[in-house]
Amino acid sequence: MACLMVGSSGRLAARDSVLLIRLGAVGDILRTLPALHLIRKAYPSARLAWIVEELSLSLLAGHPEIDRVIPFPRRDLQAEQGRPWRQLRRLAALRRELREIGFDASLDFQGSFKSGLVALLSGAPRRIGFAPGHGRELSYFFANEWVRPPSRRIHRVEKNLLLAEAIGASDDEVTIILPERPEGAAEAESILRRVAPCGEPVVVPSPGTSHRQAYKRWPAGHYGRLAGLLRGSLGAAPLVVWGPGEEDLARGVVAESRGAAILAPALGLRPLAALLRRAGLFVGADTGPMHLAWGVGCPVVALFGPTDPRLNAPLGEGHAILLGSSTTDAIPPERVLAAVRAILEKRAPRGSPAMRPVLSRGALLPGEVSPRP
Repeated sequence: MACLMVGSSGRLAARDSVLLIRLGAVGDILRTLPALHLIRKAYPSARLAWIVEELSLSLLAGHPEIDRVIPFPRRDLQAEQGRPWRQLRRLAALRRELREIGFDASLDFQGSFKSGLVALLSGAPRRIGFAPGHGRELSYFFANEWVRPPSRRIHRVEKNLLLAEAIGASDDEVTIILPERPEGAAEAESILRRVAPCGEPVVVPSPGTSHRQAYKRWPAGHYGRLAGLLRGSLGAAPLVVWGPGEEDLARGVVAESRGAAILAPALGLRPLAALLRRAGLFVGADTGPMHLAWGVGCPVVALFGPTDPRLNAPLGEGHAILLGSSTTDAIPPERVLAAVRAILEKRAPRGSPAMRPVLSRGALLPGEVSPRP
């Protein structure tokens, strides 16, 4: 997909030091990893650093394509709200840390005031970001090279790939590299043996979202009804996963299921990825765990209401995208059951962990979209 580069001096030097800026959240981090992969393929000797908030730090720590992960001090800045001089001192410390590294270029994948400010603080002489109309909060003021995508309505993975392409990192391959750790694999295997001792398919509902994006949630009662249908109609084992601050919601789903669903233990992002590699299917809204599921090769039934699947749908084959009206509430559990059934009928019994999908960039459009009711 062609894009317009304004003020570009083209490719990086082979050993440039580059700062990738995508501070959060989990789903946004995951959808930037394909761009990281292309940059690393194009510049194997470059020094790549990524600045990220604490919430998503575990996804990137020890990543084989990143030389350095820099924590963004969001909690420290929030703790100093109302004390601007202390916040300025914290930002000054971040500026010193970034400038000591000596970045040659920064790539602002986030396109917000905060991420643009980080680019400026880095001191990088090349600050590459999205052109006006393709970012938020006047982020383009901080960039001195603009990438102008051909449309505002393109998938977020493709949008990030355009930023990588602007520095010469262009390829047809789209994949999310997220290596599995032995301890995460062992934990996932142990959970699945307890939940499905006879090898029945494990369906993973994820009812949570961030508090700020609670409008995306499918009702807990719908998840509970679905769990009963999965257990009774398909013989599947529903395992309800949850993140920080979501345990009460997940327990509510289990209660609504009347014993059909099982509550997962608390899982970090890497152990959750290991679990999803081995699960039969994921059910959830437009959230970080949904993007984690398709990224590691788990089939997804994605529930969309207020957000646009053209921008946010799971990529690749074998997924189902169900649309509500203005909310997900309008999607009945029976409709989700039918989508789950259609996918599981094509799945082999649980065996080896799923392989990460390697997709063609030329086929990045979302798959068949079920019409709105």
